[in-house]
Amino acid sequence: MDSEVDKDLKELFRDRLKDKRQSKSKRRLKGEAAPQSISGILPTYFKQSPDTLKKIDETRALIAWEKYVGEAVATQSQAVKIRSGTLTVKVTSPLWMQQLLLLKERILKHYRKDFPQLRINNIFFTR
Repeated sequence: MDSEVDKDLKELFRDRLKDKRQSKSKRRLKGEAAPQSISGILPTYFKQSPDTLKKIDETRALIAWEKYVGEAVATQSQAVKIRSGTLTVKVTSPLWMQQLLLLKERILKHYRKDFPQLRINNIFFTR
């Protein structure tokens, strides 16, 4: 009985692999590309509205704050807005403000690399 089940499973697995190879070759033959990422679609969709694209980039930059400073620091601070090349960050205490001031250039480097279109050149810390 076990050998029959094993045999059936192996046959199903071979059929699955065959189907998978066929679907890939069909896609290639049709010239279909893999699905596009949303970041690739949005610029095309909003090309008539550059302000909307800028707002999307600003929101992505605000969300990236935790990635750049780490989870522990992000619990004590939050990026709140970007205006005229200045990122405003709200912190919970003067101690955290001082610590972030020491890391300011490193954080700016990350933002300039990942979001050059925003031209972030300063970080303002507030309580």
